[in-house]
Amino acid sequence: MNRSFYIPAAAIMSAAALTSVASAAISYWDFNVFSRSTIGTSGQGYGSDFQGASGAVGNAYFSSFAARTMANSSPSLAAGFYGGANFTISGSVNNGGVNVAGNVTMNNASISGPVYGGGNLGGAGGSVNGNVSIAGTKTTGNQLTVNGSLSTGQAYAAALNLADASTYFHNAGNYAAGLASTTSYVNQWGELIINASGPLTVVNVNSSDFINAWGIRVVGSGPVVVNVGGTSLNFASKTWNYQNGASAVSTLLNLNQATSISMSGGHNVNILAANAATSFSSGVLTGNLIVGSLTGSGQVNWNEAGGFSGSAMIPAPGGAIVLAGAGLIVIRRRR
Repeated sequence: MNRSFYIPAAAIMSAAALTSVASAAISYWDFNVFSRSTIGTSGQGYGSDFQGASGAVGNAYFSSFAARTMANSSPSLAAGFYGGANFTISGSVNNGGVNVAGNVTMNNASISGPVYGGGNLGGAGGSVNGNVSIAGTKTTGNQLTVNGSLSTGQAYAAALNLADASTYFHNAGNYAAGLASTTSYVNQWGELIINASGPLTVVNVNSSDFINAWGIRVVGSGPVVVNVGGTSLNFASKTWNYQNGASAVSTLLNLNQATSISMSGGHNVNILAANAATSFSSGVLTGNLIVGSLTGSGQVNWNEAGGFSGSAMIPAPGGAIVLAGAGLIVIRRRR
């Protein structure tokens, strides 16, 4: 049974299908990291850094963290972080600023770029190098500086409908998991070998084989979906080897059945685990990391070739689509 995750009320336009592009200008696969609920906890913020844009439908807590450290990452997403609730950080947002529906709490933090919020701006202190527009007030004095204009009591309009993004990833995972297998794999002394051929290669991998494998070798061109079953997965580093036209950007590791994941180490692949409470304790992932919720301190790097390139092959029927001018969430607070 798939786990349900909190999605705040939002205007959603139904559509029969949803491809990789959620609107004329935005691709959800430009999220380096996306959580369908929360990132971190109030007791333990998420550590390390994300090179690309990130987002969470629920609250996000970061500790000694750096957001969007690569300026040219996530090309269709302007902000460094998108949030559907409260955003708390010690550390920095290096590019793009933040757009969140709740409070922005800065504890010895810096934000480069604009801050748009549906709540207050406060915390122990820090600096915003950009303009601030919030529905509430600035609750911290001189310890928190704004090197730009400060506008309080402003209506908040979300730049992106995160409920739509959450629905898209949920449906994409279901759709990919339901695809018929087009090939099998060979377990050669702990390396899983997948021979790919276009237009789409789908392979179902036994969870025990995946967990115990030291590497996965993909041979051949075209998008590849690697479906791994199992509701609870615990795995460490995997050496992903791409040959004869295969690539990390065109490969998707779909962990759709998982409701609990504990991972660590190095991974060079796009991971879609839309229903999983995920702990990424340490290590480096290069690619998309799409999860149900996220804790830990693993680093997530942006693949310079882009987000998952095979998403047009996974239309995620029954999803939702963002239309120009639709799906905005407006919040106004009295002064």
